[in-house]
Amino acid sequence: ERNLVSDRSSVGSLSSANAAGRIQHLHLSDDLSPDEMQENTFSLQAACCAAITELVLNETNAYQVVQANGIYTIAKLILPNKERNAEKVNLLQCYAFRALRFLFSMERNRHIFKRLFPADLFEIFIDIGHYVRDISAYEELVSKLNLLKEDELKQIAESIESMNQSKAPTKLIGNYAILEHLGSGAFGSVYKVRKHNGQNLLAMKEVNLHNPAFGKDKKDRDSSVKNIVSELTIIKEQLCHPNVVRYYRTFLQNDRLYIVMELIEGVPLGEYFHSLKQKQKQFTEERIWHIFIQLCLALRYLHKDKRIVHRDLTPNNVMLGDKDKVTITDFGLAKQKQENSKLASVVGTILYSCPEVVKSEPYGEKADVWAAGCILYQMATLNPPFYSTNMLSLATKIVGAVYEPVPEGLYSEKMSFTIKRCLTPDAEARPDIVEVSSLLSDVMMKYLDVLFTSHLMLEKKLDRERRRTQKYFMEANRNAVTYHQLSILSQKNYEKLSLHSSSSGAASCKSEFSENTDLPAESCQSACGKDEERTYEEILVEDHGTLENSEKDMFSELDDELDVLDNSSSSSSSHLKESAI
Repeated sequence: ERNLVSDRSSVGSLSSANAAGRIQHLHLSDDLSPDEMQENTFSLQAACCAAITELVLNETNAYQVVQANGIYTIAKLILPNKERNAEKVNLLQCYAFRALRFLFSMERNRHIFKRLFPADLFEIFIDIGHYVRDISAYEELVSKLNLLKEDELKQIAESIESMNQSKAPTKLIGNYAILEHLGSGAFGSVYKVRKHNGQNLLAMKEVNLHNPAFGKDKKDRDSSVKNIVSELTIIKEQLCHPNVVRYYRTFLQNDRLYIVMELIEGVPLGEYFHSLKQKQKQFTEERIWHIFIQLCLALRYLHKDKRIVHRDLTPNNVMLGDKDKVTITDFGLAKQKQENSKLASVVGTILYSCPEVVKSEPYGEKADVWAAGCILYQMATLNPPFYSTNMLSLATKIVGAVYEPVPEGLYSEKMSFTIKRCLTPDAEARPDIVEVSSLLSDVMMKYLDVLFTSHLMLEKKLDRERRRTQKYFMEANRNAVTYHQLSILSQKNYEKLSLHSSSSGAASCKSEFSENTDLPAESCQSACGKDEERTYEEILVEDHGTLENSEKDMFSELDDELDVLDNSSSSSSSHLKESAI
């Protein structure tokens, strides 16, 4: 979907070279008229939008643009401005809409745009398609926006302002500033927050304790809340894994339970399923294993190291971040169990529930293995293995492990076999997470090989940066010492000259020297100056040589790349000193 074409034709309507992203040096002066200033501003804004459009083809760049408040900054340019040149404004709106549409094409950014436009405008926005460069494709969207009523435009402007990451917090809850509403679920809402007077962004889940799921009366609710807080406290104190969300704090306020946790910048795996189905595409097998291996690593840590069963492992609780980094979230139903014990409470999402849970039988960590098998199946087919609108029929399918096999030829036999082993209906025969991982030993070895290679490359890069930084530090230190010596010598020279030129002493000195040597006074002054200049230069060279000898051993260890930089830097340093002299 990223067949890129030239964009030169789309910028032809802008007279300025800025539209093509080239830099134009403008000599701003009082002679520039307001119209010229406005035209230059339009050209520069359009150029920035064009540059961002190119940059966000890379997912990392797109992530950085969003983190730098880029969506808010670009979205402000789509608002109509009747006081300015209509043709230029419309063209700038097209450029801004294109940059926003390219950002929307990234899965992880889509939830941001859902609250930005009204439904009819959002439909046109989506229908344009992914990565469409032709600027004329956005003209209908601009025309539709400009025909909206004042109150509708005001609502869009308010939606844009709500996305401003630099805005003042809307309210404070328990010393946390509420910045943005991220979404709502069955038990409450999730907000992006920042600790008051702090810098780090966090996520805070607000749970309404009057939900019937917590009990019918106050006594039942208090008991449920106490158990949840107790479990979350254990989880908060124990869990520390790159593929498991971090919990920081839980507290009660105004009949609501608040859970403060790590903010995961990513998209639920479930949203990827919907997106790929819409585009009629599939996960590659390499990508499936990349995600599933991280899931196995997280479950091994939970089950074997911490003896924690998640109990609600679904695609919506598996977040995919940058480069498909997996993070398991939502431990609200998680429970720590004693070794060799079983859990009995019926919780979780039934689509991903194992047969023992459906039959209300005791279950253990293998319930999460079943859920992982369901997720693996859905990554391969984009549909859950067990689905029915009739609950009895659904329960029957789950208990009997009756599901459509993965289409032949789509993926390897290993994929189908791993799914089959995870979806074994008999809990005793079902493998635990370590056994599942052993089925993927060859895939894991490839995965570890890639990780190890990447680690070595990063170490080498870090070492080069360390050496380069060390070199620059020593250069700066050497220059500082040299310039300090220059300053001292300059001061001494100035004092001597001041002494010689003061009152009659200078005249007497010149007269006596002239009489004794039969030279004119001017020659005396010249000889004295040359002598001082020679002494001054000798001290400098001596000082410079001493410094170079002391650093010789250190710089001899640097590699060829840094030697080139060192020679260049030493040369520039020498020119600087000659200029100073």
